Amino acid sequence: MSVATPGTNAVRLGGLLSGVFVTQIVNSAVHLAQPLLIADLSGSMGSAAFFSAFGTAVHMVGTYLGGWPTERFGARRVLAVSTFLRGVVLAGLPLAMAFGFLSLSWAMACYTVEALIRGYVDTSVHTIPLELAGHRSELLDKINSRYELAFEVGAVVGPLMLSGLMVWAADIVSHIVIPIGFAVSAACYLLIPERPAIPAEDQHRAHGGAWAGVKYILANRYLLLVVLALMLFHLYELRKDLSAFFAKGLLHHPAMVGHIGSAFALGGVAGALLYTVTQRRGTGSGWVLAGVGGTLLLAVGWIPVNLWVMVVAVFLFGVTNVCARLVLTRWRQQLTPLEHAGGVTAASEFGRTAASVGVDSLVGAAFTSGAGAYGSFGIVGGVLGVFAAAQLVLARVLIRKGPGTKPDHPPLTTSTT
Repeated sequence: MSVATPGTNAVRLGGLLSGVFVTQIVNSAVHLAQPLLIADLSGSMGSAAFFSAFGTAVHMVGTYLGGWPTERFGARRVLAVSTFLRGVVLAGLPLAMAFGFLSLSWAMACYTVEALIRGYVDTSVHTIPLELAGHRSELLDKINSRYELAFEVGAVVGPLMLSGLMVWAADIVSHIVIPIGFAVSAACYLLIPERPAIPAEDQHRAHGGAWAGVKYILANRYLLLVVLALMLFHLYELRKDLSAFFAKGLLHHPAMVGHIGSAFALGGVAGALLYTVTQRRGTGSGWVLAGVGGTLLLAVGWIPVNLWVMVVAVFLFGVTNVCARLVLTRWRQQLTPLEHAGGVTAASEFGRTAASVGVDSLVGAAFTSGAGAYGSFGIVGGVLGVFAAAQLVLARVLIRKGPGTKPDHPPLTTSTT
């Protein structure tokens, strides 16, 4: 299986895209099945919410630890092995159900280990494009946008699959399908072309892991600004909480949560498709500014307390936010030397996940402040307004300095596996 030469875009993406699609189907199912199971075993939705936050923190640690093995063994191998291990760990749940020893402690242990492994998956899968494309901007855009499309479509299919299984099959069936899905996606990842070999002159700088990535980011101001921008634009995790709270707290119609959640996901799909069509036009700076506008829409879309106004607002947020993140991701990849690919990606993913934890915590604080549903949304809207202002400042600095298209080190040379 050959890897494309620097002058072409003929990289085989079937293994990556099919793996991402299957992974996201079962990954979305995990994110819905986990709080339901923990709430059922503990008898408390609050416990389920706190455990979800704990799982996100463990996942964040995993993204950091995943930097060294990704550089040492290659993103493809780490991705396939860690995805398979997610399935192995989660297979403990249906086994416990079948043999009658399922308990809250057992379920929490399985989900905690899975969250740690998921961090390795995130670091490695986001390193794959740089390993396959080097610093070729057109090919990076192609891989990133198709990855995002497969990811978002899987995010739409996953909840629908889980809902169908919960309605038409026994509870254990959904927990059986999830580990099988991870095993299938791990097999798909094995079809990803091997990475090119690192030139001998760069071997002594390779395999530094996440700490080396952090130091490299801190030493390169433009790359640091791009990573900070990626953190500020990582607001997509709000789709779960805001959808549920708007439907239940403001509309007083919990069944409408599906309409809002689907609008988030469909906006992501539309954004990935739109970016694929427009990726060759300019540097992408306009999409970063559009992403600021999307954040503002999310900040004010709840004010009329109208379902369809909110649906339009979150859809447009999804479109612009995905496109902005795709541009910023490409800039980060172009500025990352290939011998530091795993470490820089791990450090960036760690920061992105940390931002997600911070945003979720702010939302949680707003809705436990006693201000009522409308007042709580006002607090969240104000926070999003601050994020939009910070995004705008960073975007203007990045655009003024010009997106970095010339990396400090040349792309890797051709290799055949």
